[in-house]
Amino acid sequence: MNKAIPEIQESAEALKEALRGETRSRQMQRLQALYLLKTGQAKSRTQVGRLLGVSRKTVGDWLERYEAEGLGGLLSIRTHTNRSPSLTPEQKERLSQQLSKPEGFSSYGAVQVWVKQTFGLDLPYTTLYGIVRGERGAKLKVARKSHTKKQSSG
Repeated sequence: MNKAIPEIQESAEALKEALRGETRSRQMQRLQALYLLKTGQAKSRTQVGRLLGVSRKTVGDWLERYEAEGLGGLLSIRTHTNRSPSLTPEQKERLSQQLSKPEGFSSYGAVQVWVKQTFGLDLPYTTLYGIVRGERGAKLKVARKSHTKKQSSG
């Protein structure tokens, strides 16, 4: 037996306006599915799936989520990772405190050594770079030697 299509709360005009403002393709597809059902251009999950190039099961999943969580829930894209974080929040906080000290770190290699000595973790350079620059927004700035032939600007 086919499951009933849930009642779509938003008006066709509101869905059309949301479609115009949406730039992300996955969310656009979901809005399009609601719009097709609301305007009567499609009567079933199968018809919506054919028009949008997705399976009827996918459309069914979208409609289930819409029924349970509303438009906001439908438009949120969830990603799951099975990996645990490299550093715990407490470890990240200690790293931030160390980064904020005036002496700081001279290189990401020095950060690697500090993490290994402090937490016993052997993290790759790229992981630490992502944490320091991406999450913490810190830069490792160190005065570099200038070339002897370069004119000083002062």
